[in-house]
Amino acid sequence: MTPPPSRPPSALHPLSLLMMTASIAAAFVLPPTVVPPSLLVPPLSAASTKKAGGGKIQVQLLETIPSIGQCGDITFVSSAVFQNQLKKGNKARLITDEEVRRMEEERAEQDRQMADMASRTKAALEMSMIENLRDDGRCGIETDVCGVALEMRRRAGPEGNLFGGVTPRMILDGLKERYPDGSWDGRMVKVTDVRDADGNEVKAKDIKKVGDYTVTVALWRGIDVTFVLSISAE
Repeated sequence: MTPPPSRPPSALHPLSLLMMTASIAAAFVLPPTVVPPSLLVPPLSAASTKKAGGGKIQVQLLETIPSIGQCGDITFVSSAVFQNQLKKGNKARLITDEEVRRMEEERAEQDRQMADMASRTKAALEMSMIENLRDDGRCGIETDVCGVALEMRRRAGPEGNLFGGVTPRMILDGLKERYPDGSWDGRMVKVTDVRDADGNEVKAKDIKKVGDYTVTVALWRGIDVTFVLSISAE
């Protein structure tokens, strides 16, 4: 009986070849990505939805309470503090995680609307500056701020000294009157810088003489507008 022919040493059984191929492929498969906990984005209202230990309850303060928080704050207090100190005087109310989440969503939407209004207010002032470029081409000192966005007339003496001066509040009132559709009542709106024609910072932002001034107003977080204010004598 003739023995079956032997395979060449280099030949592999099909099953062995399949297993080897699978092993090679597995070697090139990347392990699953593990995101470090520090990079995870916390869910909305994570701080508020986390229950405090020691049986504390979540409340919203209806007025400022020393050592506890400001009016409107959401915090955790013991049941005894709530029952004996806060509830009796109607100084706080119980609030659920769902209410906290809804309030945060509403606040985020309000912030978005305020930022949008601030951007449109800035655009309106900048457009007005373009439309009111002076023939002499004067710009804000050492800046690229050109054109007058706000003009004010005030009583002044022969030397140009103003009677009473022009304060930041008066500047904002003038802007509100000149641009009634602008965002001037936001909690972050304020005059942050005033410089005279020589580029010097005006002390206390209180203008005492007629002339052109470069004024910067903060409208919202990260949204400022710088413009030329021209003050002349009546």
